[in-house]
Formats: sequence, structure tokens, C-alpha cells
Amino acid sequence: MCTRRQEEASVLSTTTARAPRRPGLKGRRRDVGGRPEQGSIAIMTSVVLILIIAMFGIALDLSRAYNRKMELQMVADLAALAAANALDGSTAGVDNAVAAAAATAGTFSFSYSHGNVSWNPQALSFSTAPTGGTGGWVDATAAKANAGKVYFVRVDTARLDAGHGHVTNLLMPVMSSAFSSIQVSAVAVAGRDSVNALPLAICANSNTPATQNSAGELVEFGFRRGVSYNLMNLNPGGRTPEHFLVNPISPVGTVGASMSGHLDIIAAYVCTGKMAIPGLQGGAVTVERGFPLASLYPHLNSRFGTYVAPCQASSAPADPNQTHFDLAATTWMKDRPDGMVANALAVPEPLLTFADRPAGATSTSYGPLWSYARAAKYSSWSSNRGVEPVTGYLTFGTSDWGALYKPGQPGAQGYSSSTPYQTTGGSTAYRTVHNTRVLRVPLLGCPVDGGLKVGANVIGVGRFFMTVPATSTYVYAEFAGAEPWSAIGGSVRLY
Repeated sequence: MCTRRQEEASVLSTTTARAPRRPGLKGRRRDVGGRPEQGSIAIMTSVVLILIIAMFGIALDLSRAYNRKMELQMVADLAALAAANALDGSTAGVDNAVAAAAATAGTFSFSYSHGNVSWNPQALSFSTAPTGGTGGWVDATAAKANAGKVYFVRVDTARLDAGHGHVTNLLMPVMSSAFSSIQVSAVAVAGRDSVNALPLAICANSNTPATQNSAGELVEFGFRRGVSYNLMNLNPGGRTPEHFLVNPISPVGTVGASMSGHLDIIAAYVCTGKMAIPGLQGGAVTVERGFPLASLYPHLNSRFGTYVAPCQASSAPADPNQTHFDLAATTWMKDRPDGMVANALAVPEPLLTFADRPAGATSTSYGPLWSYARAAKYSSWSSNRGVEPVTGYLTFGTSDWGALYKPGQPGAQGYSSSTPYQTTGGSTAYRTVHNTRVLRVPLLGCPVDGGLKVGANVIGVGRFFMTVPATSTYVYAEFAGAEPWSAIGGSVRLY
């Protein structure tokens, strides 16, 4: 038998074994186990915040550098355009380009207008091609030695004071002192992509740019202002007319391909009166004998508002005055002229006219006179050093016709203070940007070497006003003066 004490011990043991677990012990074990997890999250959050701040700092500093580069790019672009626009194939043009770049750059600021651009001429260089060409990029002094071919400029802001491109970082140095600053710069290349001249060239009547006749009249390259010529029937040195097709895409000094089989391409340039070359100086242009007028005269006549593809009004606008100044319309001349141009001389110079050599002329020998331009005074050309004023050189009056056009002495009647072109609706003379009937024709130094496709030197550009629409055999045009090289520059663009 079990004793009482043994029974009590047995009951106590059973009660202890069945006692429920005290509440809260399991939760406290979880709390003890979760403390490392909470610490990891805190560490990760700190790291992420640091990375976010670093990325924000990088973005902020890089955006400031980007904005500085854009500021410098604007300076480079506009300085390059200004300089390229000043280039005209002359040494003076190079000087003008240097001045234009400096003046343009000086109008800019940087670092959010906290600093003004300080120009350095070393930032500007010149070349014969947008890629630098065979001669590379040279300074202004070297460019002057080859000015006739230099039509491209390069502006590099890295050659300005280093402070222009220095950007001090604000937050990136926290990561490393190597990121304390950024140096940025910009480069721009600009130049001409066209020239305002027809791909039709003729011989100059004289290789002398300017001289005077016995009446004191200005004679340019052998042509007289206010006198009409048939551009298809000229040659001062022979008895066969000379006229040429200029390759409109081969720059001077290069041997271009024949274009006579690509008149569809040539037609577009005839419409607009432009060529896709930067200039006409500094070397020979590629020409082909015999301008194909029979195929291209309709495109010349876009100036009169008649369009044949590829001519269109948007790119080849008609002249505001389309009056035909034919013989019937020449009412301001007392005696009706014999023809639309001055009469040809007898042999041995059948391609010169009485206008070129007046001896023996009659009152009707000179053709229509002064429909667009008046005869100019050589003294005015001389006093202006060959640079024509905006208002033009001083001109003669119709009362001077007796001295200018002798011995026949044609007379004028009812000629107003302005030319017939102006009085019938034309805009001011010599403004060829508006007067699309004025053709800019390259004048070649003749004789030109023999052969169908040869190189020829352009010694000047003549302004010729189309008095009437062209036909397959003639282009009647009145000489209105020599065009300065600076005026034939076409559009300038960034490359």
C-alpha cells in the first residue's frame, strides 16, 4: 500500500506535467528574435537614402554642366554663322569675319548671366571645306593667303579662357574629390552652301574691272550700264559666239564632271539663279562650251511668272514687274531702235556692237536704252573706291545722251525721273533680291582654253536685266553693273 506521502507526490507530479504554458512567453521569444531584422531595415534605408541623395547630386551637377555647354554652344553657333556670313573670297572678308565673330560672342553671357564671354581670336579658324579640307583649319593670317577659297569657319570655345567652361560641382565631391569640377566646351562649323549666280557664263568684253570712256562714263568689264546685249551672241576675241554651262556643284579648283547630260539638275539651278558651290574665286570653275539655251530658256522665264518643272513660285518667285520692254514699249526713245540690242559692227569684230565702239552709229543703232539702269559716272566709282553705295553711283541724265551715244545721238522723250522699270511697277533698281529679272551672270576671263569641258576663271559677275522673256536663240538683257563679290554669297548654315 502506498503511503499518504507517496500519493501526494504522485498528484503533484501529474499537476505539474499538465500545467498550461504561461501566457506571453512565446511573444517575448519573438521580440527577442525580431530585433536583428529591424536593424537590417534601418541600415538598408540609410543606404538607399544615401544613394538617392548621391543620384540627385549627380543629376544636379550634370544638369549644370549641360546647361553651361548649351550656353557655350549658342555662342559658338552664332559666332560661326556671323563669321561665315562675312566671308566673300577677299582678304577684307577674312578681317570682317574675325570682327563679326568677336562682336557676336561679346553679346553673350554664361553661368546663368553671371559671366560675360571674353573673346579670343584663337577660338576662330578657317578652311576651304567644312571638314577642314586638305589644308586643315588655319588662323586668319594663313586664311588671307588663300582667301578666294576660304568660305568655312570653326569656333572652338575650348580656346577661350578656361573659366568659360569650368563648372564647380556641388554634391558630387561627396563621393570623391576627383569630381570637384567639370570642364565643358562647344564647337561649331559654319559656311556657305550656295552662291547667287546663274550656271550660265559669258566672256567679259574686257578683263578690266572698271574704266571710263571719253564721256566720263563708267565701263565695267567692257559693258555699259543701260545698254542691252544678247548674252548668246558675245565674244570680244573671235567671230564665233562664246557662252558656257558652269558646273553648279563642283567647287572652284576641282575638275567637275560633264553636266550637259543632266539638264534636269541644271534646270533647278537656272530657276533659282543659284549654284551649290560656296564661291567663284580662288581657282578655275568647270565649264562646258555651249549653254543649252534651247532646253533651258523656259526656266529662265520663271522670272515672268511662267513655270516649267522644276521651277516653282516658292523657290523661283516671279519679278513684281513683268512688263516686256520690247521695241513697241520703248516709247521714251525719240527714234525707234533698229533692234533689241545695239547693232553689230562690221567685220572683223561682228560680235561687238556700236555700243562698244560708237564710231559710225546712227540714232537708231543703240537699241533700247535705260529701261532698268542709267549710265553711271566713272568719277563716282572712283570716289567710292569701287564700292557702290546703297543708292547707286551718280548717274547721267537723258540730256547727256548726245555726249554718251554719238555720233547718231539718239534722243529721249518723256523719260521720267525714275527708270521705265520703276515707273511701271518695279522696285528700286540694283536691289536684285527683289528684282528677279536681274540675272547674275559669271564673267569669264577670255579667251578660254579650247575643248568642250575646261577650266575657266571668273573675273567678275555682271547684273543683266531681262528686258523680255528669253527664247531658244536669245537672252536680251540690259547691263546694270558689276555685282560685288560680297553680294553673290548665298545662304550660310551650320555643318
